[in-house]
Amino acid sequence: MALSSNCWKYLVLTFNVLFAMSAVALFGVSGFLVYRLFIYRHFIPVNVEYPAILLLMMAIITCSVAWIGWRSAKSMHQFHVVMAGLLIVIVVVVEFSCFVWAMVVWDNVEIDIRSTMTNYFMLTSKIEDPNSVDSLRWDKLHVQFECCGISGPGDYSASKHVPFSCCGQGPLDSLHKPYTADCTTLYQRGCGKQLHQYTKDQLLLVAMTALTASILQVVDKCRDDKIGTWRDSNQRRANTKSRA
Repeated sequence: MALSSNCWKYLVLTFNVLFAMSAVALFGVSGFLVYRLFIYRHFIPVNVEYPAILLLMMAIITCSVAWIGWRSAKSMHQFHVVMAGLLIVIVVVVEFSCFVWAMVVWDNVEIDIRSTMTNYFMLTSKIEDPNSVDSLRWDKLHVQFECCGISGPGDYSASKHVPFSCCGQGPLDSLHKPYTADCTTLYQRGCGKQLHQYTKDQLLLVAMTALTASILQVVDKCRDDKIGTWRDSNQRRANTKSRA
């Protein structure tokens, strides 16, 4: 019986270490995805970031669940075991909800992005200083995605000048020569479609990460239940032998 109890304890400890490592990995991946969306927060609607933020919160909670699971394996208290199991169920449900939420946002993101970019473009087009923070944000977007405006260089027809970044020059270059009239290599494609595809890619990664995490944690929960059943069966068998 002692051997069976020790085996159960070491198995649970081992799996909790793996569970904690997966939580740390989830924290790193979700944090990276939040960053990838956050850097374009002025061009994309804020609701696009929410699934990634929720996934990051679940990673933090999962680390707490791993700690509770570690305590339950060491103390063998039924309360800790039940609490860890309940929290895992809640985390799995929320992570799967995060997957569904990310896919819903993924499906509707094109209209939201175009609306947000249009509003921001109208706001910043009134700024005459080419070295302002908002202008430099557009410069950075143009250079990184090799695009110009929302739909193309024609978006700047009202202002009668095109940012030098639409020719491939970075924000630092624009500080010295912000606009040019003789640029012959303008980016013809707009940034709306490029940013839309970029955002969809990030949301798809968020959804797949959430789905993978929820599946792995379901497997972990089933493993815990199986080990618990195995331990209880061994205890009952040992008790039966001792009575005999």
